[in-house]
Amino acid sequence: MNADYAELTSDDQVAARFLRNYHRIWQRHFPDLIKRAHWHTIFAARCSPAEGVSCRSLHRVLYGAYGTDIRTCLERVRECEKDGFLRVTDAAARPCAATASCFILPTAKLREHFDRHCRETIAEVHAVFGAASADDKECGDLDAAIPAIFAFFGAYDRKWRDASEAVVRNKGLTIAHLEDAMNHLVTYQYWAIVLLLWSSGAGGKDGAPLPPLVVDEIISKMWDTLKLGHLAIKERIENMIRWGFLAEQTIRKRKAVSLTPVAAEATGNSLAQTMPLLRELHAKLEQQPATVLS
Repeated sequence: MNADYAELTSDDQVAARFLRNYHRIWQRHFPDLIKRAHWHTIFAARCSPAEGVSCRSLHRVLYGAYGTDIRTCLERVRECEKDGFLRVTDAAARPCAATASCFILPTAKLREHFDRHCRETIAEVHAVFGAASADDKECGDLDAAIPAIFAFFGAYDRKWRDASEAVVRNKGLTIAHLEDAMNHLVTYQYWAIVLLLWSSGAGGKDGAPLPPLVVDEIISKMWDTLKLGHLAIKERIENMIRWGFLAEQTIRKRKAVSLTPVAAEATGNSLAQTMPLLRELHAKLEQQPATVLS
């Protein structure tokens, strides 16, 4: 491991650090496209055939993963198009507005930014296992690496979904409230807040309770990461208190929250179970012949 990982003592901490670093890589190249639906849209466009990917096909993926409706799907497509990463066409390959029947294709800007992000991700995977430094730009065939990277994050998403469901079921929510909670918890915004709280106490190792964080401190740390205002972040914190993820406390007359023991354990387990997936990804990338890419 390189210096960023050598200090960590357990698989769950290593996985958490890698996921944090990956999202920083993504935000460097796609700073305004940080929602999970943006991520899927960009990946789909980069891997699209010559005629592009149909919006209906993309919507089926997003609906299955996050319950995303077609209106939100089209909004995400328009946001990617606005930033210059997508071209939107009709069935006859003519430019058109984003509709349920349109097709999306990558622009040269998308390919440039996505491929740089992919190279940095490969270098970060190597850094976890000491095979290369995070600054090393050597990697194999990107077209072969992209599906492996996509599969890794898809598998981790399922781990996180399982962890979230275990927490909300423990809370005893009704079926309707459970489904509503799950539709929110699988989004990047909720995950990022949970990871911040979990990482602040190294996952509560050796039975030590996780330290609480003042809500204003969470807002300060998450402001640039989530692109959300303080009221929106407070709303997500209140939701997670209701769903059994967070426990409310007071520090010097200021409202604070910490992960509940159930949430801390479920989060740590999902991260620990991610390390075999990360090792598998590393093995796949190692099998590719290395080429130096400028």
